[in-house]
Amino acid sequence: MTAARLTIDFMGFWHCGGGRGGGSVIDAVVHRDASGLPLVPGRHLKGLLREALACAEAWEWDGVEPGATDRLFGTRTEVDGADSRAGLVRVSDGGLPEATHRYLTDPEAGRKLVSALFRSIHTTAISPDTGSARPRSLRGMEVVVPLKLEATIQPVVDPDKIPTNWLQQLRTALPLIRAVGAYRSRGLGRASLTLEPTG
Repeated sequence: MTAARLTIDFMGFWHCGGGRGGGSVIDAVVHRDASGLPLVPGRHLKGLLREALACAEAWEWDGVEPGATDRLFGTRTEVDGADSRAGLVRVSDGGLPEATHRYLTDPEAGRKLVSALFRSIHTTAISPDTGSARPRSLRGMEVVVPLKLEATIQPVVDPDKIPTNWLQQLRTALPLIRAVGAYRSRGLGRASLTLEPTG
């Protein structure tokens, strides 16, 4: 097996920011690909997978080998003062499935529907003393409607050098990822993730 497809099935609004604002109304817009369609950066997905696998490893779940997290995702320089080491897998950006992407980028077909993928939500801070909005606290955020995205996970080394059960170990940890994107602890980004081999 040389690669796997990670499917992210969002069950509600979600936001993965690009670090940019959208003028006077929206303070944070979502990350988009070159065609203007929403995506989840691969570095974010890789971080979620790493954290989930590290938890499963620490809790000694069946099917997760000791040291699996560092082998698959590498080590960081701040760990035990050791030099960093690259991991064995690469995670791509999560984007719309190819057929959907092709349809939505076709000027004669679905291009006019792209704006329907996005919504705006607004929040404000309430003062506990007065019960009214705090000055200058209104914040607007762009979110994406529920949809499915796909990413690819593949070895960055000779496939013969990666553990044969790497996919199963990641699958074991997937239920620990319950949300993707920003504001996961505030109700955004609830998602179900699945992982299937592609070759």
